[in-house]
Amino acid sequence: MESDKAVRSPAAARVAKVTVVVLFLAWLVDYIDRLVITLALPEIGEEFSLGETEQGLVLTAFFITYALFQIPGGIMADSWGAKRTMLVAAAGWSVFTAACGLARGLGSMLVLRAFFGALQGIFPAASIKAISERTTRRQRMTANGAMSASNPFGAAIAPMVAAPLVAAFGWRGAFFAVAVLGVAMVFVLWKGLPPALTRTDTETSADADADADQAKGREAADTSAPVQVPVRDALRLLRSSVMWRFTLMFCGFNIIGWGLVSWVPTFLRESKGVSLTGAGVLAGIPWFGAAVSMVLGGYVFDRYLRGNHRRVVIPVMLATAGLLVFMVRAETATEFIFFETCGTLVMYLAYMQIFGLPLRMLPAEYAGVGGGMVNFGGQLAGAISPFVMGYLAERYSFEAAFSFLVFGAGLAVLGALITPQTATAFRAGLGRHLRTPADLPVREPS
Repeated sequence: MESDKAVRSPAAARVAKVTVVVLFLAWLVDYIDRLVITLALPEIGEEFSLGETEQGLVLTAFFITYALFQIPGGIMADSWGAKRTMLVAAAGWSVFTAACGLARGLGSMLVLRAFFGALQGIFPAASIKAISERTTRRQRMTANGAMSASNPFGAAIAPMVAAPLVAAFGWRGAFFAVAVLGVAMVFVLWKGLPPALTRTDTETSADADADADQAKGREAADTSAPVQVPVRDALRLLRSSVMWRFTLMFCGFNIIGWGLVSWVPTFLRESKGVSLTGAGVLAGIPWFGAAVSMVLGGYVFDRYLRGNHRRVVIPVMLATAGLLVFMVRAETATEFIFFETCGTLVMYLAYMQIFGLPLRMLPAEYAGVGGGMVNFGGQLAGAISPFVMGYLAERYSFEAAFSFLVFGAGLAVLGALITPQTATAFRAGLGRHLRTPADLPVREPS
């Protein structure tokens, strides 16, 4: 059940910290369950006689449904409750993680990965909404940065966890083993996630230009928890071109991220002669730096760069593109990982700037569908990048495959150029597509 009774503001700091810790752990398990396949892929390919293109298709099968279920997940969270949605997601993806270990060929693996992607797909927007309901506007970007640091941190430790499991139990046993983590996470979410803050607390803003808008909604039930949004109202946000521009920007960003996560372990093993365990260690190194970089980027954006994310995103993505070129030209595995690490350190400074303005300025009532829209772009990249890179690696070379990532940097730069840069411009762009909390029917979470 959704434990959403209002929490008074003196407890707000503790609620935010506990929420971040619980969701950080949930995302960590999410990534381990998701990325075990990147270490097992050569063994799966050998058993099922798959080339790189077909192996890329196995990765893409997950991302297609994962991307498609981002927005439905946000609608579920906004209308049904964030905690309930996350519990269903974690329980479901754990079942299908284990089921992947039972695959008997390419067809069954594609189906199982598609179902796995759908269940994981409803989780991200729900976690974003849970953060928005349990933090103030002033805390929100820092809290989201800390929670989202689990993504690169998960990408860092997943290969290190998966490689020994694959070596010890085979690729099927590895899937069974990591599924147990998902089951444990269901219990942690159920018992550990604190109740939501009051609407007064969640809408407290550090931005002067938001005060007038907030005041309009404070006459109605300010001491209640944020209301759940009817589906028809949540769908209004899907008509906003402003939100879709942020979706495009995040798609470009994640073409790079998902391309690196998906193919670096296989590249190290097949092109550089690195052992299974060695590939797990090396593939994880760049993402430890990315985790630190993401938190730092969220902190800096919260305090110093709220007015114009373009001045961060554009130079960061151009620098990332340059480092990717050096990475592609690297002759040894060590040089490759060095330039990849430098690239992720720079790149993830822009992560929360891309997410920043929508999450800061959207009311908590719309955080689910809004977060789902932006994240849809990032996960659509996961459907594109692994397959395209697999095709390029099989037809040409891994150098050609990794060169494709520079396109992602260019797409992120384009997104930064066409998105609004200030809170006022953002709200003006949303226009009639967003109703204020005072206009929404008060229907408390069950």
